[in-house]
Amino acid sequence: MNKVDCLKQKSVLLELTAALTEGVVNGKKLKMRQALRSQPGTPCPSPAAKGPKTQSVGGPQRIGWPHFQEIFMLSALSQEDVKTLKHYLLAQARPGPWEFHSGVLTSQTPEEICANIIREKLLEHLPQEMPYSVQQRTVMWEEGPSGELVIEQKLLVPKESHVRILIGPKGHLISQIAQEVGRDLMDIFLCDVRLRLSVRLLK
Repeated sequence: MNKVDCLKQKSVLLELTAALTEGVVNGKKLKMRQALRSQPGTPCPSPAAKGPKTQSVGGPQRIGWPHFQEIFMLSALSQEDVKTLKHYLLAQARPGPWEFHSGVLTSQTPEEICANIIREKLLEHLPQEMPYSVQQRTVMWEEGPSGELVIEQKLLVPKESHVRILIGPKGHLISQIAQEVGRDLMDIFLCDVRLRLSVRLLK
């Protein structure tokens, strides 16, 4: 758990730990002093608490997970207990062959990188659940006459209203997304990129 420096009452951390681990760490029951349990601290709403727009789906929801090996409470900003986490990770590391060659930057294909960046921009710019309903189809991926990368992708949405939202007034939003994605792709692929995004109603 990070940002512990933001808490005035550290007892909240114990309450959170008990809830998130279901009271079990490394196969052992946590031992918490009753005084710490009852000590008033920063209000901490239960993860099971439901707001007016929250619905329970598929039966009772679990709050925590009882299979954590260790719990770390630290502050990256103030470096509190960061060394403890580093030492633990180093102790868990085991020697072995590299899964990928040192020259490999990513296991993703260029097409996957492009699709993920477009998805990232959709999540940034579209409201609520709308980004999750967009389907992506790459219809062109080729080298242009001057060595540039030419990409065309269709964005398919289930509703006419989504088409209007994604295109934006006078095409401003879809143009902005294409420009942002294009800049990111040029930084990654180190070449000029011409990206065209079109929005269509899913049929």
